[in-house]
Amino acid sequence: MTNFTEIIQFAIDREIEAESFYLEVAAKTTKEALRELFVGFAAEEKNHQQMLKGVLNNKKTELQFKHASDYKISETVDQAGLTDEMTLADVFSVAMKNEEAAMKMYQKLASDSTSEDSKRLFESLAVMEQGHKVKMEEYYTDVAYSEVW
Repeated sequence: MTNFTEIIQFAIDREIEAESFYLEVAAKTTKEALRELFVGFAAEEKNHQQMLKGVLNNKKTELQFKHASDYKISETVDQAGLTDEMTLADVFSVAMKNEEAAMKMYQKLASDSTSEDSKRLFESLAVMEQGHKVKMEEYYTDVAYSEVW
């Protein structure tokens, strides 16, 4: 993937997949607070889609994302299978593993890029996904290790 449009469209498609995942989880939960939480995650993914569409339309390769402290929690957890009987911890494990995979994919694309513009763009997208991953890890630890609280 070296074409700017392909890169951004690929990123948009991943954000659409993430939005769909969160909406699917929201639709399946019976607790209103959790439904609102996952609808909120879906809205964040929708916002990222809009931001990336703006990048696509303006052909701007500079993206600004704040680096998040990465404690690499998702790297120590197995991804749960998608079932109707998933626990909340399972849902967050899937979400954080999905974000981890996206982050690693963009990091790999950045390292493989021959164009400096593409490299910077992929690095920015990796930082964006790292932020998503850290957020999901925080929720995961809250529900998977609730005895700490």
